[in-house]
Amino acid sequence: MLYGQAVWDPILIIAQIITLQCLFYLTLGLFQGLFIGPYVSRLSIAYLFSWRMYSIGTYSGVISVLSLLLTAVLSAVFLVWIVERAKKCLDFASTCFIFHLWFCWRYDGFPARFEWWVANILGLIIMSLFGEWLCLRREMQEIPLNTLRGRGASSGNLGAAGAGGSGGAGPSGGGGAAGQSSGTSSAVQMSSAANVSKGQPKALPVAASV
Repeated sequence: MLYGQAVWDPILIIAQIITLQCLFYLTLGLFQGLFIGPYVSRLSIAYLFSWRMYSIGTYSGVISVLSLLLTAVLSAVFLVWIVERAKKCLDFASTCFIFHLWFCWRYDGFPARFEWWVANILGLIIMSLFGEWLCLRREMQEIPLNTLRGRGASSGNLGAAGAGGSGGAGPSGGGGAAGQSSGTSSAVQMSSAANVSKGQPKALPVAASV
């Protein structure tokens, strides 16, 4: 689709933020359930919001980091569906990870583990840059340049045909005008000759001699 001027719509923006945030946690929980669930006795919400779960020294910690990075990749795809604009990807990705930071802070205190910060910063970079790249590709595909060029060439051909028709009518019109001028000049010449003949004196009759 072709995008016009952006319109400020706070209800739409809030709906987009909520939808993206829900898909973010749904994807993160799905990856953690697939890769961590079989190896732990019970999954809890702590794997989503606790920064203590992120550690490169344990299997669950490594999987938590990888799950967050994979979630960032899929969230870039969600940006194409929800946001659709490349210039807005960084704003929505930053909002998503800022809310994630706030939720983790409220759940387990301010994050104090280096692995958590590295995973989230990399996730933000992946989500924003990959989302911008996907949106740019979609925007370029939705503008058929070949079709626009074909339409421009067709319009040019129609304009040239119209100009040729107007040019063809010109000479015939010129011939009619030339005929009228020649007829007028002939009438003027005949009128002048008549006037000259009328102006000549008539010869007086000569008296016959007796």
